[in-house]
Amino acid sequence: MRKSLKSHAEFVFVDAPYLTESATEQDVAESGGSTASEGRTWWQWTDLDPGTRPSRAASYTGWSASQEAIHAALEQNWPVDGILGFSQGATAAALYLSHASRGGNNINIPRWAVLIGGFMPRDGSCAAVIKETAPLQQRSLHVTGEKDELVPTERSEELWKSFEEKYRTVYSHGGAHMVPTCSGEFKKAMVKFLDEVKAVVVTQL
Repeated sequence: MRKSLKSHAEFVFVDAPYLTESATEQDVAESGGSTASEGRTWWQWTDLDPGTRPSRAASYTGWSASQEAIHAALEQNWPVDGILGFSQGATAAALYLSHASRGGNNINIPRWAVLIGGFMPRDGSCAAVIKETAPLQQRSLHVTGEKDELVPTERSEELWKSFEEKYRTVYSHGGAHMVPTCSGEFKKAMVKFLDEVKAVVVTQL
């Protein structure tokens, strides 16, 4: 994606602070973390209904440190126009924007978000933060996979509905739980979105 969009955006990558430790691949995927070896996660979690798959309720720990890490990365690299996340990263991005918007000061808050395979947090207190600050005013592009069995479209819809309807765009691809290859129709959608938000930022200066 960085190479495909190099003339439209400069990317800064931020690592989640926690290793996934001993969780199974299914557990990690359902929580939205990386399923790669030594994958990283934005929080640790405990299932509250472990007999159900996929589990829909969990208790998260460690989000405060992740929130601080995201804030520090933004401060270090400011100005930052937008934030992009996949799966748990998309959820973390939405949660960060919600916390930042709570202060009532929109200075130094990213103005747009691209959320791929995101979902409403399974921790009730984290979900409440997003719901209480909805609708978020950032322009947003939400990407969902038609064959995504880990985060089906209806779960992503829960999250994207927390963003202002007139500012949000939804793009559906034919694949599973993944970041689509940045080519063809998906690249067109990304370029269109980035050009639109760039124009908005320019007119607001």
